[in-house]
Order: sequence, then structure tokens, then C-alpha cells
Amino acid sequence: MTLLKKILLFNIFISGINCYTNIGIKPLYRHWNCIGFEKDIVKDKPLSFNVGDIPLVAWYNKNNTLISTLNACKHMGSKLDKGKICDGNLLCPYHGLKHSDNDKCGDIKIHDGKIWWSYKADKNEFPATIPYNNKNYTTSYLTIDMEESLPYCIFNSMDLNHPEFVHNGLGFGSDIAPDNYDYFVEDKKTSIKFDYETKASIKAINYDMNIEDKTLNFNQVIYPSTSWSKVCSRTDVEKNIIIGVSMLPLKEDLTRWYVTIRHNYMKDIFGKTIMRFATKYILNQDKTQFKKQIKNEKLKEFISWKKNLRYENHMNILRDYYELYKYPDIESFINELKIDNY
Repeated sequence: MTLLKKILLFNIFISGINCYTNIGIKPLYRHWNCIGFEKDIVKDKPLSFNVGDIPLVAWYNKNNTLISTLNACKHMGSKLDKGKICDGNLLCPYHGLKHSDNDKCGDIKIHDGKIWWSYKADKNEFPATIPYNNKNYTTSYLTIDMEESLPYCIFNSMDLNHPEFVHNGLGFGSDIAPDNYDYFVEDKKTSIKFDYETKASIKAINYDMNIEDKTLNFNQVIYPSTSWSKVCSRTDVEKNIIIGVSMLPLKEDLTRWYVTIRHNYMKDIFGKTIMRFATKYILNQDKTQFKKQIKNEKLKEFISWKKNLRYENHMNILRDYYELYKYPDIESFINELKIDNY
């Protein structure tokens, strides 16, 4: 083998390593995780949250900066979210031990109306953005817990075959196959576009969108835990509704969805109420289906994906990504903290 070939093969090998490093070898806590909405923060109270099995707490210091640490006192392990904030420090409710900026564990950012936490995320990685956050769109939020793992919640958000069966009735599901399906991948983003014949009920709810035939649809997953979709009418492409979901695993088979709803039509109180109700109704249909899923992870791993359906080229890509996913367990996190001399 010539030296040139050796160099080329080495570069291909390194590129492969970098690809997988960028996508998913890092544990979830090394990425930015949505832990709540900015509107839910109470300035003078600790905010408790979990990323998988990792218990954490956040509070504002004297500089009005959010600080996070493990939700366990460094003295005798009391839960710190039951304590008080005094002069920018978090006091343990057991003995009053102060926890300050020096005790921080991870970083917190406010972005796109949400609170994000990470432990040592790469400097070139940023929290995911749900597009169309501008004055032309109105935004509302809701939260819903799904009895399913993070990867399968992501798969659901990009699945074109389940609406016909799960979202029938008052939902948008149709037995007419999508048209013009295509998919593409760029860095950490997997996207699809398709035309869809939605139900008459949804056309009626979206009375100001002028849906005469099929809708134009765009869905995207931003690895590892954000998914969003855009829907508009083919006869009125300037009017859009965007549904974005940032997902947080609470247990191996329980995932919290922080949902962003944006639209540039039906922006009055009545319209926003309708949009929020319709979104919650449709998501509850997914929630009902998730309760029917098998909970034995070994059986699910063995039996799933032995058969494929139409419009699943992009799903195969997502499955490859999430084969590298590992639920954020406390033991692995503690081992990393030990290495970092926390």
C-alpha cells in the first residue's frame, strides 16, 4: 500500500470518528438539555429538575446569574431545593450550609424562552432553536409527559405512517398517502418534507389558513432531543404553524415534552386558545399510544425494526444515531464528576 493510500485511509477513519463524536458518543448530559420554560422561574426560589437520574437544582446568585449544582448538600445529603436563597447563596435546609458559585455543577442558559442545562457541552454547541421566533408570530407553550424513551419519542415525531391510525377521528390523520416525500441530513439535523391531505376537522380548526387541498410539511430533528415541524397551505404559503418539542428524559421510559407553538395567523386570544387546544389534543393521542408500547426494553430492542414501512429512509438514519444514545444514569455521571475532582 502506498503512503498516499495510507494517508487517505487514515483521514477517512478520523472523519468517521469525528462524525460519531459530533452526533452521539457523548452522554446526553454533555449536550444542552431543556429543563423548563423561562416563564416558570421564580427568582427567590430554587428550581429543582432531573436529567435522567441526575438530580439538580438551580437558583439566581447576586449577579442575577443562574447557577446549578447537584440537588444534594455536600454535608449530609439533604435536598437543596427545599432550602432558601440568601444573599445569592443556596442554604441547605438541614444545617444552613451555604452553596455558592464555587459549588456549581454544569452550566445553565436561557434561550428561546426555555431553560437549558449541560455539563461540559462543547463550546461550539448551542441550545436548539425552534425557528420563527419573531414579532410576526405569536408563541404559546405547554408541557406533557410521555411514557416512552427519548429515542422512541424522537422517532414518533418523524414518523409519517402513524397519523392515519393514531391521529384519526378529530386528529389530522388521513388514509391518503403523503406526496413528494424527501429527506436530507446536515450535521446534527435530519429533515423531511412532504405534502399531506389533512382531515376536514383540522381544516375547519385552521379556518384562517385557507387549506383547500394538501398542506406543505417540513419536519426536523436536531440531535439529540429537539424536534419541530412546520405546516402551511399550498394555496397560502405565507401562513405557518410551527410545533416544536424539546424532550427531557425523566426515566428510561418517561420523557417530558416542552412544547412550543408558533403561528402567524389566528393570533388573537381565541385563535391561540384553539391552536393550543388542538395541539394538546393531538399530543394526547400520541400519549395514549405510548401507553400501549411494550415496556420491556430487551424485548423492544430485539423485536423492533425487523420490518419496515414506506417513507422510512430518514428513520433508518435516526435509528443509527440513537443506537449511540445512553440514558443519563447517576452512576456514570458520578464517575465523570470523580474524574473532574468535583
